Amino acid sequence: MAKAERDANSRGVEMAGNTLQTRQQRRAQLAYSCVSSRSKGDDEYGQLAKKFPALVHNCGLAQSIAFVQAKEGATGDAYISHLTQVMGETGDLGSSSRRADLMNYQRLTREAIESATWIKRYSEALLE
Repeated sequence: MAKAERDANSRGVEMAGNTLQTRQQRRAQLAYSCVSSRSKGDDEYGQLAKKFPALVHNCGLAQSIAFVQAKEGATGDAYISHLTQVMGETGDLGSSSRRADLMNYQRLTREAIESATWIKRYSEALLE
């Protein structure tokens, strides 16, 4: 890896094809594509998107995912699937968060809050 690429990666910039993108730009693009796939006026999804970042902040990632999976039904499953996509994770996010060591759990939590915030922004703009 060239020095310029290493420096860019340390600042949160990633290569996408031949262009540089920040992590926030990548999250924004993925969140937009996920939220735009929902129908306008999807109030359940919009409400979940609004409350999820605060839920993670207050309760933790593993507990928040478990709550959504238990209480929100198909809307919750779709939301967790979208969150997983925006985070760039693969597999079951709930299981990954429960099995993660402390450093990975903190990384997953930060990534989840950042990704959920983008989903929330687009939900407010596109679904209302």
